[in-house]
Amino acid sequence: MTIDRNSPLPLYYQLKQLLVEQIANGGWQPGDILPTEHSLQKEHKLSRTTVRQAIRELELEGLVSRFRGRGTFVAEPKIMHGPEPHNSLTNFLIQQGKNPGWEVISSQWGVPQKTVADRLQIKQGVEVFCLLRLRLSDEEPIGYIESYVSPAYRDAIDEEKFDQDSSFDYLKGKGHLVNSRALRILEAVPAQEEEASRLGVDIGAPMLQVRRLVISRDDLPIEDFRGIYRGDRFQYQISSLPAEITQIMKNDR
Repeated sequence: MTIDRNSPLPLYYQLKQLLVEQIANGGWQPGDILPTEHSLQKEHKLSRTTVRQAIRELELEGLVSRFRGRGTFVAEPKIMHGPEPHNSLTNFLIQQGKNPGWEVISSQWGVPQKTVADRLQIKQGVEVFCLLRLRLSDEEPIGYIESYVSPAYRDAIDEEKFDQDSSFDYLKGKGHLVNSRALRILEAVPAQEEEASRLGVDIGAPMLQVRRLVISRDDLPIEDFRGIYRGDRFQYQISSLPAEITQIMKNDR
């Protein structure tokens, strides 16, 4: 493919497709640096604005990652995970041939922010257990995780499992999670200073935030979880039932 100035397709889109083809054909591998904007301008005789728009489109689609002062790189394929039962992110990474892991940043008792206290249904000023960790894939951080545990479940906390298995394996010891349920909220957010530094991205980079509230069989909040995942490395899949199955379920009630 070449840039065709007689084509009805916008020039930025044509350049984008050229770059996509180069990535798809293996001309550039994950981690390879792309030519500079100036090089692309000169090679294809395009304006700076046109080149930037093409690169921005690739970034939004997760095909490249831009780092200030370093350049634009071909992104690693995104890790796709979903809320299916019995399929933790740890198991999913293993299925994808990745080596999952954790890096513990800190673990301590302290007074949480009001939003956390409200979600755990405790009075302001009451201390909760706070566990900060990085979720790793092949030793690379892909997620910044904050977990807050209600003081009513302090006996469930197992320090030896902070860096093992799923995100809440450290709470499984006393059986409090049996017949529990989790409420999840997904949201696109910009990277803040702390998580940007930990995950090696620019402040303001697109991130996927997962909020999870684990509720006991007695309808009491156990854990308030906040995970910030790199938007260029992670996506969350939610499957829906086919229409005919949905209709059968409705008729069977």
